[in-house]
Amino acid sequence: MPARSARGGPLSLWIHRRLGPAVLLCYLLALLVPGPGTRLRGTALGLFGLRLDASAVALFLILFAAAFQVPPGRALAAVRQPKTVLAGLAAHLLTAFALAPATALVMYGTGLRGPADGLSAAVALIAAAPVAAAATVWIGRDGEVTALLAVVLLSALLSPLTMPTTLGLLGHVLPSAGHTRALVDGAAGQARALLTGAVALPCALGLLARRFVPAAVSGRLLPGAPLVAIAAMLALTYVNATAAVPVLHREPWTVVALCAAVGWGVCRLAFLVGSLTARALRLPPGAGATVTLACGMSNVSVSTVVVVQALPGQPHALLVALVYGLTQKVSARRAVAKGAAAPSCRTVGGRRAVR
Repeated sequence: MPARSARGGPLSLWIHRRLGPAVLLCYLLALLVPGPGTRLRGTALGLFGLRLDASAVALFLILFAAAFQVPPGRALAAVRQPKTVLAGLAAHLLTAFALAPATALVMYGTGLRGPADGLSAAVALIAAAPVAAAATVWIGRDGEVTALLAVVLLSALLSPLTMPTTLGLLGHVLPSAGHTRALVDGAAGQARALLTGAVALPCALGLLARRFVPAAVSGRLLPGAPLVAIAAMLALTYVNATAAVPVLHREPWTVVALCAAVGWGVCRLAFLVGSLTARALRLPPGAGATVTLACGMSNVSVSTVVVVQALPGQPHALLVALVYGLTQKVSARRAVAKGAAAPSCRTVGGRRAVR
């Protein structure tokens, strides 16, 4: 959710500063009191051919609130940074083709042929999800926020086309049996309707609402938008985490450790790909951090909802997504700190000056 573009109220700012512990508390509640989340996951409403459960509704609120906080001028200002925006979007879309096959190859190479199908499908779903809106929280300067916001919104608006296409292509690229291809292809079909109704639609509606709602009305609504997004994100975290509880109770610790290792390793590799892309393009530190975050920070809220709905018989996939979500927060802090520490250059009188 955009941190600099919204004027959050005192309560939302207080919660935002404590968002890390709040997320951990949601995981703990899911482990100790999974009943309410389990019942919510089982409750759904059919509307215009879409299956609207608690996760889909929460996802709609998160992305609508995030888009509503974007001033129209800032969204249009991204055209001044086309190289950064295109590099971030392309790196994010292409990373899935490296991560999912690499995961399958590593597990097949180590003899883990059983879990390879489900876990490589999980990696494909995570990597192909839109860029996380929370990525904008980690960028400090306005110009960087503008470019990253553009990548977040474009990846969300295009996701009904890009994510199913990416998953369909990965189904033929993954070095595994037809079972994994069937999983990924099935997930692609399930994802299209979800991404249209719960990702692209709320982003478009949020942008349109901010554009056409009178300034006096939007000024009163803006302080509450971050609070709505944070509350929906925490609720979604709890509800989705309850789906992973049976895995922790049923599976041996070695399987849980494998899922955690895959989630951590894939996330770190995604950030490495983003960093190498920024270096190859010789981007300045701010733009480089934007590309790194766009490549490494997938919208885990989207991927967990897709995993739960499209792969109901693969609880291990959800566990990988949850670990990925925790790891990307730590990795994002490191990536931005590295970019801030690096010297940036500007031209003064025909010379390059380091600042």
